[in-house]
Amino acid sequence: MFLYKLSRLLLRFFDRLPFGLLSIISDLFFVVIYYLIKYRKKVVVGNLRNSFPGKPLKEINAIARKFYKHFTDLLFEIIKLESLPEAELFKRVTVSGSEILSVLAERNKSVVVVMSHSGNWEWTSQRVCFEGRDFEYIGVVAKEVSNPYFGEYFTNLRLRLQLGHAEIIPFTETAKHLAAIRHKKSMIITIADQTPHIDQIQYRTDFLHQDTAVFLGPERVAKTLNSAVVFCHVKKTSRMHYHIHFELITDTPQDCTKFDITNRHVKMLEEDIIKQPEIWLWSHRRWKY
Repeated sequence: MFLYKLSRLLLRFFDRLPFGLLSIISDLFFVVIYYLIKYRKKVVVGNLRNSFPGKPLKEINAIARKFYKHFTDLLFEIIKLESLPEAELFKRVTVSGSEILSVLAERNKSVVVVMSHSGNWEWTSQRVCFEGRDFEYIGVVAKEVSNPYFGEYFTNLRLRLQLGHAEIIPFTETAKHLAAIRHKKSMIITIADQTPHIDQIQYRTDFLHQDTAVFLGPERVAKTLNSAVVFCHVKKTSRMHYHIHFELITDTPQDCTKFDITNRHVKMLEEDIIKQPEIWLWSHRRWKY
């Protein structure tokens, strides 16, 4: 409890700083975690080398360095979300392709939005929620944070701009929530590039030159609710600024062959990572199983 209260004081302090000053602090923090602590550096470099086997080590190290620069910015961006005004979010996360969601809503069609750990998924998921206000229900599937205090902190953080419009769906309670909203015009947002636990692996595919276990959640939700599936591309346009673009995968999920939806959104993510590798979460042990 004491450590949580101390952490909250520090988080509130950083949250109240302007972006310009946060950028300077982020640069200092980058030096600490990259050169001094070397936070998960072996994991990051190992993931990059396996994902880009044709790149020389010098280029791999350059991408890793860019990743850590992005990663430290990301940490302070997430902290800043606690006081980020709606107008500032719209300025820092721009959108294209949102007419896809509008058309689906007009057709009374539910949708599953597939996201990833690219860019700043906390900011971009909030922005996606704003683009889904034509739907009767918006749910963001999220894994529970093990610490109950920080679990409450992140829930409040993720819903601060969405009170009355969206709710967090605990990953373990997804089926129960889907049953409750099956007759509503809904938008379900899910981050699909996480690693399934070893006893939950039901499908593997090739991803970044590696045999990779993937969740089948988006495909299963889409087929269960007969929802359209939309992929959310993320691009970092400048420091602490992002652009998201929506691309329709299918609006007839029940006509798709088994694993087709999954393979398509995995391929889309792979193409995005190849274009801008430094903004994906390489510190995650993605290939531990």
